[in-house]
Amino acid sequence: MGDNETAFSIAARCREDGGLTEATLGELRDELGYKKLGRWVLAEIAETLRATGLGFFPPERLNAELNTEPRQWQTVWIYQRDGGPRARVIDAVLQPDDCDVRAVLDGIGAGNLAALSPEERLRRIREIANA
Repeated sequence: MGDNETAFSIAARCREDGGLTEATLGELRDELGYKKLGRWVLAEIAETLRATGLGFFPPERLNAELNTEPRQWQTVWIYQRDGGPRARVIDAVLQPDDCDVRAVLDGIGAGNLAALSPEERLRRIREIANA
């Protein structure tokens, strides 16, 4: 299967599951068309996910230096990096140097509306209006 088809399949599955899905390394390996898991396959899985706007955790599962014996039954959680509340919280935890962790967690996790960005406030208004 080509990268475009694979990326579409993974992204589509994530969207169908509401922006968060769980997959085994075996499933991801198969979607890329490989027979075995190895350091290069793990790197390609991680890159394919990132290239399609998806994030994953735990990050060490797709890091060949940390996951020296990958197994097809090991799982990763895949999420849409769409800037929504879920993605912002996960990204704040996984990549704290790339964001204002306190603002993200206070605004989203603790319900502090004053800490939300203007885009997040509009999103919340739309959610309430459409409920």
